[in-house]
Amino acid sequence: MAGRLWYPSVDDVLAIHDDIVSEYSATEPGVRSRGDVEFAIAYIEEGNFGTAPESVHRTAYHLLRLLVANHPFVDANKRTALNTTVVFYLLNGYRFEYGDEIVPRLKRFGTDQMAVDEAEVVDYLRSQTAEIDLEGEIEAWRDDLVQFGLDELSDDPRDQND
Repeated sequence: MAGRLWYPSVDDVLAIHDDIVSEYSATEPGVRSRGDVEFAIAYIEEGNFGTAPESVHRTAYHLLRLLVANHPFVDANKRTALNTTVVFYLLNGYRFEYGDEIVPRLKRFGTDQMAVDEAEVVDYLRSQTAEIDLEGEIEAWRDDLVQFGLDELSDDPRDQND
């Protein structure tokens, strides 16, 4: 995909983490450092000293690395990083489908990120993604999105008094 990349916001990452916490009762809630989440998003957008990652896959690599290695959350750092990366790819017209083979890579980020081979992980990310027709996907979801909006409106207690 050519052109400008789209990035999740800090609030998006926090919402993804909150969703994971609510889904898994054994997951401890809490943000240790919002600044580490802010740094990760700023880094993938702007890079370091004005040099941003040069491809969607290198950007995804750094997003995973920073959200796992910096441990910004009390729990679920790897799951949050992985789900945020899925969202990042989707925002940029890619479907990221991974299997259990990603687990050792995520663990290495968390324990010794310097031992992680960037080129190997970038190649892995590239091999697990496929470009999608984002406009076509949105059109396919259109009816579901409209119905969701209608359901949300009908759940609003203010609407029942009219």
